[in-house]
Amino acid sequence: MEKIKNFSEFIKTSNTSDNILDIIERLFVNEGIEVELDRSVIMTDKHEKLVDTSVENNPTLITTLVPNVEVYSVFKRKEGDVGDGNPLLYALKKENKYKLVNAAKTMGRIEYIVKEFFKKHGKKEVTIMIPSTNDLNKYFAKVVSSHCINPTYIDDIVSKMTIEEVDDGIFDDNSLFRKHYGRRFDKAYEQFRQYCKFMKGGIFKFHKIKDMDMRRVIEHTVKKNDEYWGNYIDAFNGKDIIIVDDSITLGNTIKETYKIITDCYTPKSVTILTLLSPLYCEEGDKLVNI
Repeated sequence: MEKIKNFSEFIKTSNTSDNILDIIERLFVNEGIEVELDRSVIMTDKHEKLVDTSVENNPTLITTLVPNVEVYSVFKRKEGDVGDGNPLLYALKKENKYKLVNAAKTMGRIEYIVKEFFKKHGKKEVTIMIPSTNDLNKYFAKVVSSHCINPTYIDDIVSKMTIEEVDDGIFDDNSLFRKHYGRRFDKAYEQFRQYCKFMKGGIFKFHKIKDMDMRRVIEHTVKKNDEYWGNYIDAFNGKDIIIVDDSITLGNTIKETYKIITDCYTPKSVTILTLLSPLYCEEGDKLVNI
C-alpha cells in the first residue's frame, strides 16, 4: 500500500476508503506504539505500551469527564506525560520532529474503530469540530462526518478566545484563577504571561500552558461565535450531535464547548468522540489528574 505523505493529501483523496477498512477487517490485539531514537513512531502488535491502539479494547469510554455525557476516545493513552506530550499525537500532527512510519495502517485503524463505534452507537446527524487549524482535527472530523445521517459538519459555532480575552477572565475578581492562587496570584499571572509569549497570532493556545495545575483554573478559552450561532437553530435542536476533537488533556475545551451547545440549543443527544484519551495510570482504568 502506498504510504500517505501527509494529512492534507489524505483529506483530498480519501472518502474513508473501504479498501483500507477491508484490509483491517479483523481484530487487532496487543497493539501499541514504539518510538525510535530518531523520533520515528510505529504502530506495533508487540505490546500495548504508551498507547493502546487495539480494536479489541477501543474506543475507550470516559464517564467522569462531562456529567451525564458519554465521552469516547479511539485510542487510549497509557503512559507518558500528563500534558500534550504524546509521541503518537506529535507524529500525527508532524510536530517536534516526530514522524509516523506506518501512516496508512494507523489511519486505517482510526477509520475502522470509528466505523465500529457508529455500528454500535447509531448514526448521528451533526458533527461539531472543536476549533482547530491542524490537519489532524480536520481529517478526524471528516472521518466521523462520513458516518452521520445527511451529515451537517460545523466548525464555526465555537471559536477560540484571544489571549487578551482569556487574560481579562483571569483578572476578574471572582475568577477561579485568582481564588486558586490567592496571595500567589501575581507570581502565577507573571508565569501565565510568559506562556502567552509563545502563542502566535493573538489567539490563546491551551497547549502552550505547560503547568497542568494552571490549566485547571483557566476557565474560559473558547466562546460562542456570535456571527454564526443563530444559523444553526434548526440544525441542532432535536438532533443527535457528536462533538469531535483530536485529544483530551484535562477536558477543559470539551466541557466548555458542550456547555455552549447545550446553553444555546436543545439537541436530542450529545456524544463526544476524540482521537486520543486522557492519560490513564498503568493499572489501566484510572484517569491521571482529572
